[in-house]
Amino acid sequence: MLGIVLCGGQSLRMGTDKGLLNHQDKLWGQVAADKLGSLDLPVKFSVNPLQQSTYTGYFGNERLIVDDPSLDVRGPLLGVLSAHLSNPEEDLFLLACDILLMETRLLEKLMHSAKADDSFGAYIFTKDDQQEPLCGIYKSEGLKSIIFMLQNDTLVKHSMKYVLGNLRVCEIAVEDQDYRYFGNFNSHAEINGL
Repeated sequence: MLGIVLCGGQSLRMGTDKGLLNHQDKLWGQVAADKLGSLDLPVKFSVNPLQQSTYTGYFGNERLIVDDPSLDVRGPLLGVLSAHLSNPEEDLFLLACDILLMETRLLEKLMHSAKADDSFGAYIFTKDDQQEPLCGIYKSEGLKSIIFMLQNDTLVKHSMKYVLGNLRVCEIAVEDQDYRYFGNFNSHAEINGL
């Protein structure tokens, strides 16, 4: 299994690259990488081509997965499928860099679920019955089926939730006291209280 920190978004509302913002003297991308790394996973950073040179300076080019230009998709799915194509036999443990407060114990809960029953295509949390697709484990076989759908023009939407609708998903309901750990930060106003 490979840890993937999703950093390739446009950061339009933030106005600056979220993966390179600082939190307690660490880059957001590094905060997420450390959490995935604590699960004894090798970790790579999913970036878009415009980010490659900057991220190479921080993390080294060998730790980057740059969006695959052959894929006609946008959004987080582009990063996920690019990571899959460059590591087709690896299951992927995704964590978006802007889910800043995620706790390692919750990531461990996902890992435990995947080890306890490996028959699912994805393992994710749900909050208020809504899926949280950017913190989850995606099995290589499930991602192969999504690539197949894309190649055959049957992947009619490119949202992560649509992708999950085409996989057998293990859902873990987030307990009320853990809701705050799933917030993603999109603007300076949201991070001022940290």
